[in-house]
Amino acid sequence: MMFRPIASLAFVCLVAFVVYAKAGGGGVPLPERNPLRPHGATAKAPVLPGDQPTIPWTDQEIANAKAACAKALSGLAIEYEPLQPIKHGICGAPAPILVNSIGNDPKVEIDPPATITCPLAAALSKWLSRTVQPEAEAVLSTQLIKLRNATSYSCRNRYGGANTPLSEHALANALDVSEFVFASGEHITVLESWPRLVATPPAPPPNPSHIPEASAPIKTVSQIRAAGERPSRVAKIRLAEAKINPFVAPTTVADARTNPFVLPTAAVEETPSSPAPETISPKPVAPETQSAHDARSEFVRMVHDDACHTFGTVLGPEANEAHKNHFHLDMKARRHIALCE
Repeated sequence: MMFRPIASLAFVCLVAFVVYAKAGGGGVPLPERNPLRPHGATAKAPVLPGDQPTIPWTDQEIANAKAACAKALSGLAIEYEPLQPIKHGICGAPAPILVNSIGNDPKVEIDPPATITCPLAAALSKWLSRTVQPEAEAVLSTQLIKLRNATSYSCRNRYGGANTPLSEHALANALDVSEFVFASGEHITVLESWPRLVATPPAPPPNPSHIPEASAPIKTVSQIRAAGERPSRVAKIRLAEAKINPFVAPTTVADARTNPFVLPTAAVEETPSSPAPETISPKPVAPETQSAHDARSEFVRMVHDDACHTFGTVLGPEANEAHKNHFHLDMKARRHIALCE
């Protein structure tokens, strides 16, 4: 009979011990939920470049930067103002300058003036004199008088992100160019003038022995789709070209006998108001309008591509959506070859 009271007492003691242990008593430690992350701890927010500890430039760093600046700008026609050393968190430069214009006869205004380093200013001078001005004269028959500065010094990470690497803009080592202004009064923006359509080379003169009968009309895109086929990429490109180039307007196969610019296999996008493909007559664009558009596209493409021989990084509309309206130019030192996109 004494067994039940003893068993009950033992059970009560066991329950009391477990409760006591959970409360932290008795020197019995309980394991944490996650040893790598203490209970109640929260993830730390990323520290932005400007919010990090600021360690001022030393006198020696400033002196060395100024000496290198004088050497880099020696003999160059650059109108600038020396600025005080910039140090904001991990951003800044020991000897930045404010560039107002580059070159003379003509002078190229930087609008608004750009806060950059001297090596970048020297590279801009080289690019303008060796590439941009010669291309402006050769392609556009005018001279460049202004560059639109979209961004120069800016204390931030790349793309303004919280966890992305530090931007070269944060070191005053980058310039974004969005527009070119010329002595003729013309304005060329990267957004509007960058070539969007890859031109296709003209078709070679057709071989008469391989041309279908003249009575076989070209299929329209609608007819191709109705037959369960898919219109080719060439058909779409040729249609786009036809809007600006009368020499590639969709016509009949018969015309291929006398017009080497016509692709016999091209397809026509059909609209309710369109005449039959055999009777389409091209509506030529004014030659001066077409040539002006082509010249602007050629200019922005050439100056972008040649910049890759001068700067460490060149990014344009083909790099990503963030650069669709400007060229990013910086002097980041790279181990092997410049980044050019």
